[in-house]
Amino acid sequence: MKKIKAYLLASPHPQFDEVIRDPPEGVEYKIMRTKARYHGWYTENRIKLHKKIMNVLPLPRMAHTVTDADIIHSTRGIIQINQKKPWIIDLECGHIFTSFNWKAIQNPLIRKIIMSALTSKNCKRILPQSEAANKSFIKAIGKENYNKIKDKIEILYLALRPYPKKKIDRKDGKIVLSFVGKSFFGKGGPNLLKAYEILTKKYDNLVLRYKGIMPTKYFEYAKNLSGFEFVGKEHLSREKLFEKMYLSADIYVMPTSKDNYGVVFLEAMSAGLPIVSTTSMTVPEIVQDGRNGLLVKTNLSHENYYDRVGDYIRDTRKINKNIVNQLVEKLSILIEDKKLREKMGKEGRKMIEDENSHFNTLYRNKRLREIYEESLE
Repeated sequence: MKKIKAYLLASPHPQFDEVIRDPPEGVEYKIMRTKARYHGWYTENRIKLHKKIMNVLPLPRMAHTVTDADIIHSTRGIIQINQKKPWIIDLECGHIFTSFNWKAIQNPLIRKIIMSALTSKNCKRILPQSEAANKSFIKAIGKENYNKIKDKIEILYLALRPYPKKKIDRKDGKIVLSFVGKSFFGKGGPNLLKAYEILTKKYDNLVLRYKGIMPTKYFEYAKNLSGFEFVGKEHLSREKLFEKMYLSADIYVMPTSKDNYGVVFLEAMSAGLPIVSTTSMTVPEIVQDGRNGLLVKTNLSHENYYDRVGDYIRDTRKINKNIVNQLVEKLSILIEDKKLREKMGKEGRKMIEDENSHFNTLYRNKRLREIYEESLE
């Protein structure tokens, strides 16, 4: 098998950990990646600064990568300018090209710059990470522009290896709900806490194990709820994260309205956990309602607010009774039915283990290797 050298533009985001740990067979990655934790001070402040710059000077994410690699794998909507080598690009949503600035990508000049790069002969493939990402892409650049490049487009999901350790068989009689999420409001924190408060009045054996940021006002409320455990917001190694938040839990719950993808869902599936989440963006493609989890139906999802950011911020900070009631309903079903929890957990694990599954690393790597080869022809 011929070795391929690929230059990968990778951020500190956890989605790239898996790619770097386990590259496609015969592929050697040269990696440009900031050596900082994704949820660390440097990365968070860098993102804030970039957003401020985008408000003043809204230009696409651009690079001209100089490398001796055979192919460039650009990520996160970073277009290559005047690139003589073959390159591919992946994207999690349509306005990733402008750092999630919807107004900017509606600008004809900005679209022209993006389309000039994507229609160039050396741009070989465009890889939305989901069907939802592809729909968002069409909405962002317009159907007419999309049709000019549709032959280059292929959906390629993020994937994960099955976690090597099995769930911990606890004998404490507790039902542990696990939440892992950085953004309190975007991940549905207010609705989750309200639903959990209601559930504690129905069941006396619940634990809500929470890892992430929580505003002081909500923390004061949460710490008085029966069974609430605050793990903190600090980074955990992969092993400690799985042991604490997945392998020793019974249900993973995150009523997100913000995630474009949600690597945490793959992690929960890898650990054999059933999931309760929402119909937001890509979630229904990962968490298949009734198979490996249960979904709350809602329009409170960021793709419905692209041009109404202020409304989104307002709505995510309010208790949504419809979401709360559905969370209580879905969680109650799983709390009361151990066999269903186990069945859904096994289905989720199978979706990670099955080598014909979109979410299996071997499946993804095989197709990614083929894409590299096709791009070099």
